[in-house]
Amino acid sequence: MDELIEQLKDGRVYLESERFTIAEGLSVEQIGAHLAEKGLVNQEQFLKLINEGDFSDIPFVADIPEVKDRKYRLEGFLFPETYEVFKGATEEEIIRTMLKQFDKEIQPEWKEELEKQNRSLYDVITLASIVEREAVVNEERSIIAGVFHNRIREGWLLQSCATVQFVLGKQRDRLLFEDLEVKSPYNTYINPGLPPSPIASPGRASVEATLFPDKHDFFFFVTKKDGTGAHHFARTFKEHQKNDAQSRGNF
Repeated sequence: MDELIEQLKDGRVYLESERFTIAEGLSVEQIGAHLAEKGLVNQEQFLKLINEGDFSDIPFVADIPEVKDRKYRLEGFLFPETYEVFKGATEEEIIRTMLKQFDKEIQPEWKEELEKQNRSLYDVITLASIVEREAVVNEERSIIAGVFHNRIREGWLLQSCATVQFVLGKQRDRLLFEDLEVKSPYNTYINPGLPPSPIASPGRASVEATLFPDKHDFFFFVTKKDGTGAHHFARTFKEHQKNDAQSRGNF
């Protein structure tokens, strides 16, 4: 007993742990599937807790609004990072770990900018999740965020393909015109404003790009389809059509 006490006092205690990485841009369904594949969670129980678990002791979670037609309450707030949890950790403990990491990421300057812009964290994360799914080249994140800010300011539809992909539940290289008409509150081609919730977990870069977007007069962007993941940006629809035609030539 004396030896056990000394080991506890000295911190010489071995506990098995599990490591997992959550990549930027994953939805809660994709996160649940990833963790289930690693044998860390029961996916059904994980998704149930995403909507029904009580995590209101974590400050920002208590401020998440009730939103009609939202698919998952905690979508967007499971922070993308590499984690280490004790072996046998429950679904609730794993979710709580990721939510606490998100809470740690909220920088003082983020709060200041939210107050300055009179915007909610929920709305910023919702838009940041779209930026995360649209941007591939890191340097373009703030430009893409600026496009969406311009569209919101002018009352335009966001028309984000990423929101349509979220509705379809799978990634497609090319969307059809009929895909853009799919009936869903998440389809920003037919619904004004932001979707009911984030569509994925944005990383630090996308959140900061959304909070501090580039100021420009671009209203359109299209992928170059040249393998770089970069985009053409345009001020007018005529310029956008020209860029789109050029991109299709690269496909």
